Order: sequence, then C-alpha cells, then structure tokens
Amino acid sequence: MGYELFKNRTYRGVISKGLGLYFSHFRLFFKASWLMALLYAAVFSALGTLCAIKLPAITAEIMKQTLVQHQLLSMETAREYLFTGGAIIVLILLYIVVEALTFATVLNKLKEHQDTGKMTVSRRWLAVSTKLMGRTLKGYLFSLLVVLIPVLVIAGLFMVLLKFVTLAPVTLVTTSLILTVAVILLSFPLIYVAMKYILNKGGGYFSVLSKSYGTGLHHWGHIFTTCLIGGLLICVLMSLFCMPAIILTQANVMAQEGFLNGDPLGMPDYANLLTIVTFFLTGFVLVYLYIPILPVFYYMYGSIESYEQEKNKLEI
Repeated sequence: MGYELFKNRTYRGVISKGLGLYFSHFRLFFKASWLMALLYAAVFSALGTLCAIKLPAITAEIMKQTLVQHQLLSMETAREYLFTGGAIIVLILLYIVVEALTFATVLNKLKEHQDTGKMTVSRRWLAVSTKLMGRTLKGYLFSLLVVLIPVLVIAGLFMVLLKFVTLAPVTLVTTSLILTVAVILLSFPLIYVAMKYILNKGGGYFSVLSKSYGTGLHHWGHIFTTCLIGGLLICVLMSLFCMPAIILTQANVMAQEGFLNGDPLGMPDYANLLTIVTFFLTGFVLVYLYIPILPVFYYMYGSIESYEQEKNKLEI
C-alpha cells in the first residue's frame, strides 16, 4: 500500500490512507508517544477524579446546607468549593497543553514522513524536536482561541441583550445558537491551517491563517465530510472504552444524591482508588483511539495541497 502524501484524494481515500498509515505503523506511533500518553493519562485521571468524586460531594454539601438545613454556606465549604474549582481550571489548562504535546509526538513522525517519505523507529524515549512541539502547542492553542473568542463574544452579547434589551428570550437564545453554530462550522478550515502551520517551517500562525484560511474555506465540504465520517468512527470506539469511567461517575453522583436525601453514602472504601485507576487506564487507551485522526488530517492536508498545486499549474 503506497502512502504518498501529496495526491488528490476523496474523503474516503483520505480516511483510508490515514487509518491505514496509523494501524500499519502502530508500533512506531506507540513507541513515539507512550511517555506523553502516560502523562496525559495522569492528568486525565486527576481531572476525572475531581469531577467524578470531589465536585459532586461538595455540590451535595452546599445543597444540604442551603436548601435542606436552610443555613448560610460555611466558610470551610466555600473555601473547599473554590479550591476544587480552581484545581479543575488548572487541570483543564494542563490537559490542553499535555494533549497538544501528545499530538506533537505523532506529528513529529508525520513530519518525518512528509520530508523523507518514510518513518523510522527512534531509539530514544521521547524523540521529538522542541521546535515542532512548540509549533504544535501554538497551532493547537491559537486555533482554540480563534474559535473560543467569537463564542465568548456571542455569549457576552447574549447576557447584555438579555438584561438591557426587551427582546423575547427565545429569540435571543435562537439567534445566539445560530451564531455559535455558524462559528463552529466556519472553524473547520482551521484544521487545514493548523496542519500547514505545524508541518512547515517558517511563518507565524496568524500569517499562515491569513494566507491559508481562504483555501481551507474553499475545501470546506471536503474537510467537513472527512471530519464527520472519521470523527464518528473514532467517537464510537471512544464511547465504548469510556463506559467504565462514565458508570463510576454516575454511581458517585447517585450516591451523593442519596446522601443528600438522608441515605447512607453507599460507596465502598476503595471507590476513590478504583476511580483514579479507571480514569488513568481510560485516559491511556483514549490516546490511541483519538490520535488516528491525526494521520487522517495529515492526508487531508496533503490532498488539499495537491489540488491547489495542480490548479496553479493549470492557471499558469
């Protein structure tokens, strides 16, 4: 099976080549990424455990004090709630960084494939250039910001208009949802922009964005269809492997609901350890379920580049 990058392909060809490259070189990708995958799993476990155990417990305590006992919230509970919320925010930011750096280990091999036409198994534990890790992190974060800022502006305008303008709330909600969906749909070309920025030397992210977003927008249908089909395949697998963590989270939430109603907590003593281990194993497996989308994006980028090169030749 040939894995030539710069070739005009349909979305089926892009998905087939991307997944084919990943599974035929799984050992190589695993060796390149396992160390970052362990770090990702540790952060995922910490974040998941806080959200599954600590946050429901504090929420139940707050509801018990304010709604059941009709008391003012104690300072101890308030401090604990703020500390937990702050820890979750820090872990979310750390999660984003670690996820981007995990992507970098795979993109490093794809960069090698783009430059040489092949990939080699490195003898080092973490064989990835710091420059590519930096470009991956910046490409990932800047792409998130480009989407997040308009969404936050829409949310801010919604709150202002809801308070000061006499429009029906249903109208405001509908308009906000339509604008948010439009922003999300227009963000798909950013995948092409990010891949072009990460895999090529020189040029800042926003310089590449200004030059390449129009090209990505021109191929919006190709990008959207590739993401939809490839994403659905991966999401089905991820949902299956996430089931133990989801069940544990629901069990903890239901236990806190019962405790709020006067029932005993009902969770075994080893529930915390079981939750930590389950989220850790789930996080590690998830890395190798969602990174196959990167080779798919890689061939999508190559297909768009090939099409644009052929078009420029015809125009000349």
